[in-house]
Amino acid sequence: MEFLLYAIILSLALIMSNVTNKLQPKLPLPLMQILIGVSIGFFIPTGEFHLDTELFLALVIGPLLFREAEEADVTAILKNWKIILYLIFPVIFVSAFSLGLLVQFFWVTLPLAACLLVGAALGATDLVAFASLSERFSFPKRVSNILQGEGLLNDASGLVTFQVTLAAWTTGAFSVSQAGISLLFSIFGGMLIGTMTGAITRWLQRFLLSVRAIDIASEIVLELSLPLVTFFLAEEIHVSGIIAVVVAGFFKASKFKRITLLEAQVDTVTHKVWDTVNFVLNGSVFVLLGIELEMIAEPILRSPLYDNLLLLVSIIVLTALLFCIRYLMIFTFYAYRTRKLKKK
Repeated sequence: MEFLLYAIILSLALIMSNVTNKLQPKLPLPLMQILIGVSIGFFIPTGEFHLDTELFLALVIGPLLFREAEEADVTAILKNWKIILYLIFPVIFVSAFSLGLLVQFFWVTLPLAACLLVGAALGATDLVAFASLSERFSFPKRVSNILQGEGLLNDASGLVTFQVTLAAWTTGAFSVSQAGISLLFSIFGGMLIGTMTGAITRWLQRFLLSVRAIDIASEIVLELSLPLVTFFLAEEIHVSGIIAVVVAGFFKASKFKRITLLEAQVDTVTHKVWDTVNFVLNGSVFVLLGIELEMIAEPILRSPLYDNLLLLVSIIVLTALLFCIRYLMIFTFYAYRTRKLKKK
């Protein structure tokens, strides 16, 4: 009953945000959903709301990233592979380490591993947030493709960096070789699972079509279940479920498949279904973020143990540092590239 109650509240919050957005279109929809989430958080008793992160990743983030990958311009992403790899590995590692050191500067009593854990959590970009921003603002096509490629693939470095620093904090041990092996296993294992489930789904669709045992409804159910099954299988063998669903989405991308009449009809219906699913899942992310913000912020602001001014300054400085690191790293990449081209 508790889950049903939260589902009803979440549904009403999404309806309210959509109505408000229609009446006040200049207000960003994600911001309204976060504020509604904060308002809901005021009425939830402390300790009563618990978010299952694994379930959230599987049911919300996984399907969202799968659809983004399915709709992505894979050719353009592959064309910009150098800058994308640069963004998802060196930039994230440097960001995580730098932010971690700054956190320890502000909070000297925290262990270094715990500070690096904060840096790892903040270092990676969020594709869901970028997707919401891209609906309101127009970006150059190349910039959009690069950011989309980074957002789809940065789980490979961001999440593994987070897991490694978490292990170092909880166990007190850190191994560069073990971290590298963990990173490679997570990436390639996720890619293998995503390719496998994408290929099996493609074969199953072809087979059912050849025996005339499939229709539009079955195709849509198969499409919606693919990211869930892919994520579950990947997590069961302890590889990246996010990488797996992204690869499965790439595998399903329209540019890599032969379109039949049924698939053309399915694509038309699927777009409408996914539009609704995306609105619900995207909205859920921001409403839940608002609830979590209220749950975290209220006890901290009321507690005499925390210096609220120092917290505010820390947030501002960390945000500024994150922007500066990304700017300097990207500037360095293109400066080196320009110099290399001039030599040629």
